[in-house]
Amino acid sequence: MITEQTKEMNPEDEQLHNELEQLNELIALRTSEIQTEKAKKEKLQNELAEAQKAYQDRETEYATIEHKFFEHTRIIRATDDDLSTIRDSFKLLKYSIARLLMTLNKKADKARAAEKFVKTWPHLSILEPQNGELDPSFINLLSEKLVHEHLVKSIFDVPIYPGLGINEAYDKLHHWLQAHSSEFSIRLRQQMAAVIAKSNKESEIQVTAQNEKQRIATQIYNDLADIYYPFLKENDAAVDDEKKYFTKICDIVEKALKLAIAIRGQDVDITTVTIEEGKQEFEEETMTEVKGRTSGIVRFSICPTFIGGDPEHGFLEKGKVVVSN
Repeated sequence: MITEQTKEMNPEDEQLHNELEQLNELIALRTSEIQTEKAKKEKLQNELAEAQKAYQDRETEYATIEHKFFEHTRIIRATDDDLSTIRDSFKLLKYSIARLLMTLNKKADKARAAEKFVKTWPHLSILEPQNGELDPSFINLLSEKLVHEHLVKSIFDVPIYPGLGINEAYDKLHHWLQAHSSEFSIRLRQQMAAVIAKSNKESEIQVTAQNEKQRIATQIYNDLADIYYPFLKENDAAVDDEKKYFTKICDIVEKALKLAIAIRGQDVDITTVTIEEGKQEFEEETMTEVKGRTSGIVRFSICPTFIGGDPEHGFLEKGKVVVSN
């Protein structure tokens, strides 16, 4: 029978054994840490995926809300115009007026024109101080001014739309709401403009508007006929309707009426800014000068400045002026 003997490890083996146990413990610890970090990573990835899904859902929700908002705004607005298209329409209107008057160049009766302008604007220095005569280059410009003043007075400065019986009542309500810091006047204006724009041609609104259009066009035509005498009426008596100056003036008035409705449908109030003729310094930020001058006193304004909202995000259509020499 063999007797079992307990053999003790030599010091080197014991040290190696201890180191191996420590290494196993370290491996187990690191494995546990890796598993913990892996679990954390999986949790974070799941949370990230959920957050991304929530973000996408929220983006979709916002896009839907934005779409509904703009659809609602489009429905409220009288037209699909925004400030950029309104700016383009202003430029087209100005060009149409200038082009019309260019076709009348040198057709004016200078003496009648001078008398007409002095009578219309007695406060302005229409005639040249040296000889008391009208500068021929001013005839078309002052005629252009006359057309713009008719459009501003009869269309753009009207509270809602020319010829409507509710203009005065709306104006009073608008100022009352503004005095009480209410934005409802904007929505009311937009809604009223939409009603006008969407009314049919046989409606009382449109019949009244057409009558007003004829009245405004006739006033402009008669004023220009006094200046471009006798050419304007003689020409219209000899040509077809589409070539008549009265027809062209009606087209200009129609453009202004459509522009007015587009303006009334915006979220900002677009209004004219008065230019003090003979007193005010030229302002490059809000004016353009016919000969490109950048300083001096405004001799007379051809068309006013139109402005709406704040300077950074709002609307600005510069006024057109003539500066004194």
